Amino acid sequence: MSWLSFLSEWPNGLTTTTTLLGAVAVYLVATIIHSATLHQLARFPGPFSCAVSRIPFWVACITGKQVRWMHELHVQYGPIVRYSPDDLSFVDDGGSVWKALHNRHEKGGKEFAKAKEWFVTPANGIYGINSAAAHEDHRRYRALFAPAFSERALKGQEPVFRDHVDLLLSKLGEAGEAGKPIDMAKLFQLTTFDIMGELTFGQSLGQLQATTYSKWVQAVFDSIRAIPIAQLIQYYPLFQALFDLVEPKAVRDMKYNHFRFSADRVDKRLERGSDKPDIWNLVLSAQGDKKLSLDEMYCHADVFMLAGSETTGTSMSGLTYFLLTNPDKLALLTQEIRGRFRNEDEITMESTAPLKYLNACIHEALRMYPPVPVGVPRVVAAAGKTVLGRFIPPETRVSVHHYATYRSADNFAEPDSFAPERWLSNEKGEGGKYAGDRREAVQAFGYGPRDCLGQNMAWHEMRLVLARLFFRFDLEVCEESVGWVEQRAFILWEKKPLFVRLKPAVV
Repeated sequence: MSWLSFLSEWPNGLTTTTTLLGAVAVYLVATIIHSATLHQLARFPGPFSCAVSRIPFWVACITGKQVRWMHELHVQYGPIVRYSPDDLSFVDDGGSVWKALHNRHEKGGKEFAKAKEWFVTPANGIYGINSAAAHEDHRRYRALFAPAFSERALKGQEPVFRDHVDLLLSKLGEAGEAGKPIDMAKLFQLTTFDIMGELTFGQSLGQLQATTYSKWVQAVFDSIRAIPIAQLIQYYPLFQALFDLVEPKAVRDMKYNHFRFSADRVDKRLERGSDKPDIWNLVLSAQGDKKLSLDEMYCHADVFMLAGSETTGTSMSGLTYFLLTNPDKLALLTQEIRGRFRNEDEITMESTAPLKYLNACIHEALRMYPPVPVGVPRVVAAAGKTVLGRFIPPETRVSVHHYATYRSADNFAEPDSFAPERWLSNEKGEGGKYAGDRREAVQAFGYGPRDCLGQNMAWHEMRLVLARLFFRFDLEVCEESVGWVEQRAFILWEKKPLFVRLKPAVV
């Protein structure tokens, strides 16, 4: 093309480009006006920037600031906040919001579906019991796995827990004799992952013995920061399609290797068999006509390794920090434990269950430092739903934000204070400044038919580990770990080392 012909056609090209840019600008302006004024959620409170764009939310998520960002929004705007054009976040008022959003809404009906794009797509495409499994699949999974988490099963599994607690305390004793600071957050995680490795694969991961993370577990922790990025990609179909085209080989290999770690160990466990009361023995014996496929077994091995380990270790780390920075509360707990037991052999899952102050401490740690501090979105069904006196239209993403609910001054007196006593107040509302606390608002293990199936195991494990720890040792937090709970969160907390010093207790 000659310069003369190019110049003669250039104004027409410029006109076309200008027209396209103008159309895009008009579309964006119209979208903003609609989102802010005519959208079905326009009447709900929240920042203007969030009403017209999801960008503020994604920025908060990717930078690890979402937890406190959402809490601040609720403090400013109240119990319902529109934090993106199509999403509402709620602060529960003592149970009614949990019931409205998480229960089944008619006898034999279905609960609101979990938003699938919130969960990282499984490598084999199977969504497990703790994610976005379809209603029918979830009910089948729950029926099959329930026997593996029953009180009877836990009683048979207790020797597994005791053996690993013995090793944990032995490692702590060695470090204590050497006078070295100990990272309790790491030690708790090593212990919980090793326990779940034995229950899920029939053998420990061997991390606690080596006092270091396996490559697989280290990869799990390293990938936590990427969860919000994966959610962003999955939320937009165009982004997902583009990512599928250009996904780096290193990312594909990482996902494949992560999946194969669990899958290979399930295969070996099924091949060699076992006479131990692990998860697969209990599940396989209970299957009947409703069998799990091999892919479903792979998926759930991965689920149990993460959900049954990271969250429990996180909770024990949080409670240990709060106790060591509140010496008066620590003194009450050690008095209860050491006053009840004469030796460690007496400390069992059964004997620790009635310890009122220990239970109160765990409850309070779950409130102050919930292992999953964010809201998990559900999709409102076609009929819509009235919540806190407001009608929520169909297809709205709704969630109860754990951290914002648990730190709400409307729900708890002195919400930022670690006060186990609030869980000991008289149920009739008598006794102390915490008697009016809305304790039903705390649902750290979820609520309704999709609550955590393993919560009973988690409670027994935490009581057993913590009772034996504080029976045997006196602990103090190191100066460099003061302020430990000031952490970022990428769905899960990004935990820093929790350095403590310990010495044998004089009982």
